[in-house]
Amino acid sequence: MKNLEAGLERVYAFASERMKTRYYSRATDHYFKEGDLVWMYNPKRRRGLSPKLQNWEGSYTVVKKLNDVVYRVQRSSNAKPKVIHINRLAPYRATDHSSM
Repeated sequence: MKNLEAGLERVYAFASERMKTRYYSRATDHYFKEGDLVWMYNPKRRRGLSPKLQNWEGSYTVVKKLNDVVYRVQRSSNAKPKVIHINRLAPYRATDHSSM
């Protein structure tokens, strides 16, 4: 029984480490610099749009990197800036508008 418990603890520790590694690799997959264009994840429902596609808004411009995972972004020069976690940002490419 003790061998089984020890084995389960090792499996749990291994699985836990893998989950943590995957989470952080996705959380910090992209880094942005001032001036970069990004999509911003905003999960609000809008009529007439596919639920899969309506969650991303853009393009936003990165105004400032506040720390490793928090950025200030702005939709246009006269719009109010937003402070957003990196997990809610994705790189924007000019060709993305047809797919999102």
